[in-house]
Amino acid sequence: MNQLRNCYVFLFDSYSDWEPALAMYGIANFTDVRIVTFSFTGAAVTSGGGLTIQPHLSLEEAMKADIDLLILPGGEAMENGANTAILPLVKQLLAQQKTIAAICGATVLLAQHGLLDHIAHTSNHPEVLKQQAPAYKGGHRYQQAPAVADKQIITASGTAMTAFAKAIYQHFNLLEAAPLKFWFNFFDQSAVLPEMLAAAPFHFFYQRYETNYAGMMSLVRTAIKEVYQEAINAGMEICGAPEWHYRNFDGKPDTVFTLDIGLPVTTVKPVAAPWHCETLPAFNCVSMQHHGPWEQLGATYGQLFAGIGMLNMQVTGYTREQYLRYNFEQPAQNITNIQIGVN
Repeated sequence: MNQLRNCYVFLFDSYSDWEPALAMYGIANFTDVRIVTFSFTGAAVTSGGGLTIQPHLSLEEAMKADIDLLILPGGEAMENGANTAILPLVKQLLAQQKTIAAICGATVLLAQHGLLDHIAHTSNHPEVLKQQAPAYKGGHRYQQAPAVADKQIITASGTAMTAFAKAIYQHFNLLEAAPLKFWFNFFDQSAVLPEMLAAAPFHFFYQRYETNYAGMMSLVRTAIKEVYQEAINAGMEICGAPEWHYRNFDGKPDTVFTLDIGLPVTTVKPVAAPWHCETLPAFNCVSMQHHGPWEQLGATYGQLFAGIGMLNMQVTGYTREQYLRYNFEQPAQNITNIQIGVN
C-alpha cells in the first residue's frame, strides 16, 4: 500500500492554480496528511489566476525533506522548459519509489526528459505532446484518458482536475475515508450522489417484528414471500418494490429493534393481525442508491452518515430500505435505495 504522510506541491509564477486545487483541498480537509508548498527560492509567487502565494519552503529545503507525493501543476513555464531545476527532485523521489503527480504542462516537462517513455500516461493530446517534447519516445504508452496512474507516476490533462484528484486519492487509498468520499462524490460524475428529500406519503401493507440482528437475517428470504402472498389474498394492488423499515437499529448483534417488512399498495384496507395497512406520512430523509450485494451496504451507510454528520443534521432512528432490484443468484445486480430519516 502506498502511504501518504507528506504531500509537497511545487509552485511557480503563472502556475495553473485550478489544476492541483481539488486534490489539495480534499487532502487538507479530510485527512491528516501534511501539505507543504515550495517554490524555487521560497519567495512568493503569483499564480495564473493572479493569486499571490507565499510558499512554505524553497526547492533546496524540499530536496532534504521526507516527501511521499510531489504534485506538479501545469503552466506555460512547464511547457517551455523553464522549470528544469525541479528535475533533480523528481528523479530523487522516483528513485526512492515515491509518487509524482503531474497535470497538463507538467506532463510535458516529464516527457521532454524521458520520464514517460516506459509507463502508461496521458497529457493534453498525443500529437501536441510530441510537438512540445521532441525527444519523447512514449507514444505507444499514451492513453486517451483524463488521468492515468502507472507505477509511481500519475498524469492528467489540464481539463481533468477532478480525475487528477481521484487518481491521487485512489493511489493512496484515501477514498476509504467516508468523509472524503462523501465530499468528493459531489465532483465525481461517475458517483451515485445522496439526495435530501421529503419522501411522499404512501400506503403500506406490512408485518411488524421485534427482533435482533440474528432474527432479522432469518427473515431475508422468507418474510417478503409471505407478504406477497398475504397481500394478494387480501385483494391488495401492489404498486412498488418491497421495503424494510427499521426503527432504532444500531447494528449491534443483541440490540432489539422494530422492523416492518412490507409492500406499497394503492389503497388502505382493513386487515387482520399480525398484518397492518396504513398510510405512512411524508418522511424527511437523506437518500442514496446502493448498487451491488447487500453485504456491501455498510459502505454506503458509512457515506450517508458521514455526510449527515458534516451537515450537522440529526438522525431520527427511522430508516427505510427499498429493494428496487434484487437477484439472489447475481447479487451484484442489486439496487437498494436507502433513506435515513433526519430532522
